[in-house]
Amino acid sequence: MNNLTFSSHYARAMLQGYRTQGRNVDALLAACEIDPDVIRQPKARIGTGEFIRLFRLIWRELDDEFMGLTSTPCKVGHFHLMGSLAVHSSNLQEVIEQSIRCYRLFSDDIEIRLDLSSEEVELSMTHHRPDLDPDNFLVEWLLMVWHRLIGWLIGRKIVLSHATFSHSLPAHFDEYRFIYPCECHFEQPRSSIFFSRNYLSMPVTRSPRELDEFIISSPRDLLIWTDEDHSLSTQVRGLLESFDQGGLPNLDWVSEQLHTTSYTLSRKLKAEGTSYQKIKDNLRRDQAIMMLTRQNLSISDISSQLGFAEPGAFSRAFKHWTGVSPLAYRKQEA
Repeated sequence: MNNLTFSSHYARAMLQGYRTQGRNVDALLAACEIDPDVIRQPKARIGTGEFIRLFRLIWRELDDEFMGLTSTPCKVGHFHLMGSLAVHSSNLQEVIEQSIRCYRLFSDDIEIRLDLSSEEVELSMTHHRPDLDPDNFLVEWLLMVWHRLIGWLIGRKIVLSHATFSHSLPAHFDEYRFIYPCECHFEQPRSSIFFSRNYLSMPVTRSPRELDEFIISSPRDLLIWTDEDHSLSTQVRGLLESFDQGGLPNLDWVSEQLHTTSYTLSRKLKAEGTSYQKIKDNLRRDQAIMMLTRQNLSISDISSQLGFAEPGAFSRAFKHWTGVSPLAYRKQEA
């Protein structure tokens, strides 16, 4: 955990509103012990401590939990107020509905919606003044915050089946495997996360005192998963990541390792809003991105190492995962 770092992209995006308001960015960075030259380097990484200090100082200096990225500030304390009301909810659906009612009072720029009209839950975030947030940072941040907060309130990691974003594929897409560990689609009508309806009836397990402690440490516990993740999907991914016999195992092998049947495993994964194929595809997507950006391998070599029959099949799969071809993604990251 102490070695966790964050892309300099996020630091630059966070500073957008601060800079727009004519504040002294270099002085702020110095207070956080961050070298301004590092911030300007696209591939640079920021340490956890420095990153959290930057968050807190921007909040404090601007008195704005939206970091100057909306037309009017959301004063520090709104998030705590919303959480203090939501923690008394009986289940997750009530948490989300209560929170949405609060945010409708806080801001006209940010619209949060809960859509229960389909088999999966859709929680969407819309910024009605996207010109104030050219890096789409606020929507990405708020979706992540809500995903992690509501999971923390019920004491369960909420497994995302997929996520959609209204903006195009970003240059920092390789960071998404930590933020949105699911299939992501870009240039979509809304920026949303999707998960199983089974979570909605789960009870709130946190106390008001625990919430106060959570807020005091914020945003640390939102940026860093502090609770153990016991979800079945994470167990399956862990088995796939540790598999060293070439390629990836089939469902029967994974079921044996978990002392269950293929049918039972598939059923339980479906209840979490995912499937063995989705987990496998997400892992191969993340491995492909790592190989494309950090290893000097040809497309053919990457295709072979990931277990594809031929490079064309890998290219088609990668374009399905990211919206661009492997070569286009590599050029974008160059």
